[in-house]
Amino acid sequence: MPRHILIADGPAQPDATAIDTFWAEAQRSFPGLGEDYQVRSLGIDAETTAQILEYIKTRDKVATFSLPWVIEANGFPYSEPGTPIVLCDYVGTPHLIVRLTDVRETTFGEIGYAESSLDGPPVQDPEVWIPLHRKYWNSLLAAYGRECTDDMPVLIEPLDYIGEII
Repeated sequence: MPRHILIADGPAQPDATAIDTFWAEAQRSFPGLGEDYQVRSLGIDAETTAQILEYIKTRDKVATFSLPWVIEANGFPYSEPGTPIVLCDYVGTPHLIVRLTDVRETTFGEIGYAESSLDGPPVQDPEVWIPLHRKYWNSLLAAYGRECTDDMPVLIEPLDYIGEII
């Protein structure tokens, strides 16, 4: 069963067996997901990640953001519209299924309200979103000898919430 785990530094790596079990249940619960999918963990700590997952479930967060520099450095495949994503919590436990509806590239310096408003309520204001993501991404990018710059490419990935597997 094809799976692509898109995690670099930060959240824990999910257990492959737990992912396989979760994906099999997701396919039974939500027919039509297909075979190919990606796995991602979110957030900066366990509490924040739990809140992010809730915002996705309530559709208050309707997009995710990825860095092509990290994707390329790890040999991960680029996302495409229609790709199902298994979202894991900070300790690597799978929780939700979403499906990407679009993938758009911009640069960090071009992020404004139209983009940040797609994120969860506490960070929808660009005055909050930009410094938070700059700090988080600088921490992530340090392992690759890079830093968050205004010309850094960013993928904006609008999503639809599919469901939760308990």
